[in-house]
Amino acid sequence: MPGEGYRILLDCRRRSKALRARSFTFDQIADVLALDHDVSPLRLYRYAHGRTASDVVAAHNDLDPAGTASRREARLYDYEAWPATGRRVPARTVVILARLYQTTARHLLTDEVYASYNAPNRDLLDRADHRHLDPRQPRRTPAPAACGEAPSTRKPGSTDRAPLSRDPRPRSTIRDVALPSRGLVPAPDDRASMEPQTVPARGLPPGPAHYAELLRALSAEEADVKRRELLFELALLLGGTPALSLLRHLTPSQWERLSAVAGQRAPIDSGAIDLLERLTVRLWEYAGAARRYNEGLAAAHELRAPALLAHMHGLLAYMSLYQKKPTVALDHAFAAEGWARESGNPLQRAATAIQIARVISSAKRDESALRLLDRATDLADRGQGRATLPHLFWLTPDRVASYGTFCLMELKQSGRAISEASQRLAAMSPDSVRERGILQLEYANALIQKREIPEAAAMIGEAVQIVEGHSSARLTHSVRQARTRLQPWQDSKHVRDLDEQLRALSIVG
Repeated sequence: MPGEGYRILLDCRRRSKALRARSFTFDQIADVLALDHDVSPLRLYRYAHGRTASDVVAAHNDLDPAGTASRREARLYDYEAWPATGRRVPARTVVILARLYQTTARHLLTDEVYASYNAPNRDLLDRADHRHLDPRQPRRTPAPAACGEAPSTRKPGSTDRAPLSRDPRPRSTIRDVALPSRGLVPAPDDRASMEPQTVPARGLPPGPAHYAELLRALSAEEADVKRRELLFELALLLGGTPALSLLRHLTPSQWERLSAVAGQRAPIDSGAIDLLERLTVRLWEYAGAARRYNEGLAAAHELRAPALLAHMHGLLAYMSLYQKKPTVALDHAFAAEGWARESGNPLQRAATAIQIARVISSAKRDESALRLLDRATDLADRGQGRATLPHLFWLTPDRVASYGTFCLMELKQSGRAISEASQRLAAMSPDSVRERGILQLEYANALIQKREIPEAAAMIGEAVQIVEGHSSARLTHSVRQARTRLQPWQDSKHVRDLDEQLRALSIVG
């Protein structure tokens, strides 16, 4: 590298080593170096690490997930010089460099450069956070009182060294709104009373920089002022700018409905549950889900809320089942059982018993799962009419029975599963349209397990008629899953006829 450039690098390397000895993070060191060097954030972070361009290029090529990277030093210099000269760095490369520099992708870009990316790339950049790799980063969990507090997104060059003051009071109502999954915990000073409390949403944008970032994204993508304001409110509720891509799967009328439910201006009814389901079907990203669940678990520990701890462990157990991690699912299920027992709330104990039944039937093929469901039915019956937890508003003895088919199938008792599903279908109210469709698909899966293929294809076809007139994303997803199980019999006339029906509704390609 040129002599002057190498002299600067050596000076920055010396200063960085001294600051690291004083426990400075790389983010803080980049801030310090920005006072003397008017260069791009990409170069500042390279200076903060004391690395030559050759070092960085070699490390980048080793980390490229495709294993095909062939970056050269000249290209890195181009990236560091943009937008004055050179060329813009690809978003995927920024993510890799963020890992190398142990920071966030946003820290490596100025506002001007960040705004030049399209929405999907901005979403990728917003999610890339590798500060946990820096051993100097403080390892602490924010207190619940500082509701909505999130990691800083200072840009290199800022000088806000003093810690921000924290006001323990909520700053705005939107940041205290909780969706059904986290709306209630037992009062810390009176667990027996189980009185409702609002749990502050964690990890939401705390300050003007985050609001400005969200407003920039909305201004670029949404011209209608009213819709922009509504999206702003909902995006804050769901975690900031990354939530915009999720909200784009809803219509404007659904945005309004979600806002009304979140602001407790409308009840949580079947329509609201459908709407939340449309969102959650888009969220099967285990890494992100695990991070949020563990944040909720940390909040529950800080609040000393056994019911909420049981609930969060139950969610983690449920997720681990889908990840095919049975031992992890068992760990969470039994942790949930202990906290549910301490909560003393019959409905929470019933919900936890359901989760344990699902886990042990799937992971251990243990028939005690069926006895646990009977226990859950008794507990749900005892919990009716008492002060309860909003996240368990759905839990009735009848709903407990709905998990029996899943457990029987996991236990390879397809005959009993078919009998159970048939009885429940016969007793089901005509108004329970979505529930009927879900049960028909469970029935079909049990028929497939028993290799009764014509009957299974016919049952899926019945469920498809409900999908045609219903907006439930879960129903559509379940139809696709059931059809996948029929793949070994794809040449059968019954399956071919079903495929034509599914293609006509664009459920399969």
